[in-house]
Amino acid sequence: MDEKALADAFDSSRTPVREALLMLAAQGLVTIVPRAGMFVHRPTAAELVAMFETLAEMEGVVARLATQRITAAGKKVLANAHEAAAEHVERGDTAGYIEANRKFHDVLYQAAANPFLSEQIVQLRRRLAIYWQKKGLINDARVPSSHREHGHVVEAVLAGNADVAAEAMRTHISAGGKAIADLVLLASAGVE
Repeated sequence: MDEKALADAFDSSRTPVREALLMLAAQGLVTIVPRAGMFVHRPTAAELVAMFETLAEMEGVVARLATQRITAAGKKVLANAHEAAAEHVERGDTAGYIEANRKFHDVLYQAAANPFLSEQIVQLRRRLAIYWQKKGLINDARVPSSHREHGHVVEAVLAGNADVAAEAMRTHISAGGKAIADLVLLASAGVE
């Protein structure tokens, strides 16, 4: 990345650009190579697997907390979010399902009532977003199984079974993570 070009593009001096790049490096999004420059970090398959393992565990904690803390009104909102997603599945509307998926998870974050945990998940999901989009993690083939997995989470939350909800969520996230890691491994082997 060229600091000067970025500064010119944003009509800024190089100092705030450098500071922003250093912040991105601290988050693992930019790699600094001494005497060579700064580059966008491309995670290895192992790093992606580690990120998805972390996400699965954090989302499992959210499901557990949501089950323990959800209100009667929250249960209705969760059931409605799942039903709204079902409409997108039935229509084969993958783009609509992606948005419904985000809303579904947001409902659980709200029910978990742990903004710090939710913030960490959102940051990790942002890092992984390019892989969801670029590699097509949520595609026409994945949508029905993703929705079924959500159904297992909803059933457990509504039944008040926190352990089952947590395990169902970990399984759901792990399925997506495995798909991404497999695609990255194939790409690194030259098979796309």
